[in-house]
Amino acid sequence: MRTIRLIKRQFLEMPQPAKTLFRCFLAFFALSFLVGALKGPEWLMLLFAFITGLAIFLFGLCIFRDVNGVATGSSRMYKESKGIPPEGFTLADVPTIKFMGFIYMCMGALAFVGLAIEAFR
Repeated sequence: MRTIRLIKRQFLEMPQPAKTLFRCFLAFFALSFLVGALKGPEWLMLLFAFITGLAIFLFGLCIFRDVNGVATGSSRMYKESKGIPPEGFTLADVPTIKFMGFIYMCMGALAFVGLAIEAFR
């Protein structure tokens, strides 16, 4: 139950622009599946997938660069949800969360490369 509250809190209290980029990622990810299921035009599905990859790359960049304290706030919220004192050590400390942002950047870059290969095939 604490984990669900933590996810909800991070979704609502994440600073801008990371909050907008994360919501954009979720929306376009769902739209790309919807267009694919409805047999929509391929270019529209590729466009939604491109925007999804771009949003996840920029979201990862916000976390990696700690824009407006995204990584710091996420670490603080995790520690508060688990009852760990602020100076206590966890695996969700700021450097680990920044590395997670780097992984998001890699995922966005891979999405872009895959879409470029598919678009020019």
